[in-house]
Amino acid sequence: MKVVLFDFLMFIFTVFIAWGCINSVKAKNKFAIGFGIISLLVFLFADGLIIYYATKGA
Repeated sequence: MKVVLFDFLMFIFTVFIAWGCINSVKAKNKFAIGFGIISLLVFLFADGLIIYYATKGA
């Protein structure tokens, strides 16, 4: 599998979303916490797929 710029951007966005979740917990914003956790789960799943297909060699 060829690694493209989009793969690296997905990992960077995942870090930013995790950082935002931490900041929203500190600010006690319940909507931001929920939205951030759902977004983080989606991006972690996508990152897992990227790693799976990158190591599988397909």
